[in-house]
Amino acid sequence: MSIEILSEELQGMKAAYGELASTTGTGGQLLVRIGHVQLPKGCSPSETPVLLAWPAGQARPQIVVKPGIKLPNGASPRSTSTVQLEGEAWMQFSYAFAWDKDSHTLVQLVEAAMRRFAKSE
Repeated sequence: MSIEILSEELQGMKAAYGELASTTGTGGQLLVRIGHVQLPKGCSPSETPVLLAWPAGQARPQIVVKPGIKLPNGASPRSTSTVQLEGEAWMQFSYAFAWDKDSHTLVQLVEAAMRRFAKSE
């Protein structure tokens, strides 16, 4: 993703989510932290911080959320684990869906990833 396209994408994310911070992390990976993203109806809490982490040379970022999310049925999501990114605990999760950097936005990527928590397991 070029700097120009990334800048446009970050502006779109800021418009959608408000609070946004970006930095370069260990190993040169780009990190974008969104302060508050709405989770699907019935989840607890109702929103979570989200971190997008682009390892160098990758087109699609890893998306992680803060641990402690409960699904609408009150259960903890399966296929998750806690990881440390830049000294902070985040929850990574398994959820496969199609996303193409040339035809989808980062907002669409984040929204699709959050739909994973609508699934009762």
